[in-house]
Amino acid sequence: MGCLWVTCVVTQSDETSAKEVPYQPRLSNSKNGAVHDFPLGVLSATGRLVDGENSILVMHIGADGAADRGGLAVGDRIVSIRGKQPAPFSKSTDSGLEGPQTELAIALEQACAAVPARLRLAVRRGKETVQLTIDVPKSPAFVNSLPNRCAKSRKYIADIADYLAGTQQASGRWRPGVGGDADVYAAAFCGLAMLAAKNEAYLPAIRRAIDFVKQKSIDSIDRGDVKKGPKNWQAAASAILLAEYQLATADDNYFGDLKKCCDLLAARVTANGTMGHHFAIPYNGGGLVIINVQAHLAWALAEKCGYKIDRDAWDRSLGEVRKSIHQKTGAIGYSARATWSPDISARTGAMAAALAIRKQEPELVKQFSDALAAHQGRMRHAHAMSSIGLIYGFAGLKLANRQSHQSVMRKWKPYLELCRTSAGSAAYFGGKRNIGGDQYLGFSPIGNATVALMLASGQGNLFQHGGTKRGWIPSR
Repeated sequence: MGCLWVTCVVTQSDETSAKEVPYQPRLSNSKNGAVHDFPLGVLSATGRLVDGENSILVMHIGADGAADRGGLAVGDRIVSIRGKQPAPFSKSTDSGLEGPQTELAIALEQACAAVPARLRLAVRRGKETVQLTIDVPKSPAFVNSLPNRCAKSRKYIADIADYLAGTQQASGRWRPGVGGDADVYAAAFCGLAMLAAKNEAYLPAIRRAIDFVKQKSIDSIDRGDVKKGPKNWQAAASAILLAEYQLATADDNYFGDLKKCCDLLAARVTANGTMGHHFAIPYNGGGLVIINVQAHLAWALAEKCGYKIDRDAWDRSLGEVRKSIHQKTGAIGYSARATWSPDISARTGAMAAALAIRKQEPELVKQFSDALAAHQGRMRHAHAMSSIGLIYGFAGLKLANRQSHQSVMRKWKPYLELCRTSAGSAAYFGGKRNIGGDQYLGFSPIGNATVALMLASGQGNLFQHGGTKRGWIPSR
């Protein structure tokens, strides 16, 4: 094959303009895992991987981004990174980020920290191999030992919080992927992400998010009718945000709303411990344990705010969680009727966090953390979503086993690098299969919230990340 050498030198300032619009990858939801689309970090481009292949197909190039300026083109196949051919990609969830994604992420991190900041790639373009040297935005590298506690990570969280504050609508919501009630669930995570930034300047935006959740969702709760009110997903996420807000600011003005959410969740636990999306139990009464574990985390955090847990509801729900544990992996499955599941992190992580916050069942907490660490490749797969797997998975690990948390976080540095945009915020990076749940919430808001909360898990401020100090953000 012919070889064409292309060297493109583009000068970019160290500081990105605050008005720069972050690149949004063009993603295809592949429910069967036939293809896997993902962002190419600060290159401002979208790549595609296929099972067994070791080249990245370039699907889209952002206008005037590093890839565009550096000569990368749609249809190119990245076959060599820093002169090295990556290992093949596998669509297996257990393989995690192994292969081309890890190779590209490491190369990007090193290139951005080098002088000059340049990335070397070889691409197959038609019948020729084209060598590219692409200038990339300058930035420091993550600290290897603690990738979520270094200066780069702190700036990453701050940039995400700035982005979320800037894209919040006047109503307090963020634009979801679809209509309906997706904006309530997404707003709870976005508010939590801004809270994790530990900056009182974001408090007005956080309160707007809380007020939106309250008006659209919580205010519909009828204490006399369990069938009325928000879906359990919303009630749990809203309660988690309200509890963490009260613990962070010592502002108890929303405690009544927190209690309403927690009471509703307790009232919807059936006699045999099952829970569903709403008051009805799906799958012929089998239920969804992902709802149970989020309710437990909400109750555990609310208890720190002065809420009295309904012990009967807690015990019945915990009994259902126990029956849903897969004996071989030690992780929590889909339900008591389907204990095996490849997407274990959200259920297992949320329950580990809930029990650890209450200092309850230490042996079970250890079992859950061991399962999360042993199957860390599955961290971003959870109920047609990546977000809650990563958010709750890392929260559970941090509370249960700090060393395992650090070890797994190091393995997920490539994810953080490939999400990072040249504008400083995060692009959405989903799992290898169905990402319809996150698409429903809106890729941009939930993608940014996910990365911020992953990074924040190492900070230890939020109580779901091991925080114990109350009032750690002054409330105006």
